[in-house]
Amino acid sequence: MVALWVALTIIALVAADYFLLRPRRAARPAEEDAPLPGLEPLSAAIDRLPAGVFLQPTFTWSRIRPDGEVLLGVHPLLFGLVGAPYDVERLPGGEHVEKGAPLVRIRKGDRRLTVRSPIAGRIAEVNRVVSGETDWTGLQHDGGSWLYRIVPERVAGEVPTWLIGESATEWTRRQYQRVREQLATLAGGPGLAGTMADGGEIPAGILARLDDAAWTAFDRAVLGN
Repeated sequence: MVALWVALTIIALVAADYFLLRPRRAARPAEEDAPLPGLEPLSAAIDRLPAGVFLQPTFTWSRIRPDGEVLLGVHPLLFGLVGAPYDVERLPGGEHVEKGAPLVRIRKGDRRLTVRSPIAGRIAEVNRVVSGETDWTGLQHDGGSWLYRIVPERVAGEVPTWLIGESATEWTRRQYQRVREQLATLAGGPGLAGTMADGGEIPAGILARLDDAAWTAFDRAVLGN
């Protein structure tokens, strides 16, 4: 009888551990620092750009087609900061856009980042199939991660101010460091801020962990909105 009682007690304790304690242990990493969905480490956006790709300070990239039209997309670093899943708000085809006007909004819930146009022109085509890579793999072909095909105005005067090759790669490295410093001041918890302050990787989807005020501050400081 005693042996049976001991056995039942052990079974009861194991069951309590499984049904009561295990959920709390499993929930703890998610509450603290579980990785949010991302595609590649954000440092992958620092790698060398494919040939023929220009960068602009608006966190956009472009490729000039043989017919003079421009394929325009968003720097993959921004997609990685927001973290999947997200929505991309685009302008309609046929619309004219001015340089410096809102071009794309990357939205997660009610929060958004606004990316401004580096050129003026007419939107000839809108690409609705954008995977939003956090590296440059989508730029290997014309069917990749561009958002707009634009018939530009005065593009010859704009190109000298754009970045290409090593200068574009170095610009991205500087922006990565700048973004990390900005986020370290905005991150509320000591874990995120400490990781970035010590030179660690920017966590994919970090903006999803920040509040509305932090999004507004980041949008203003990094994207100039």
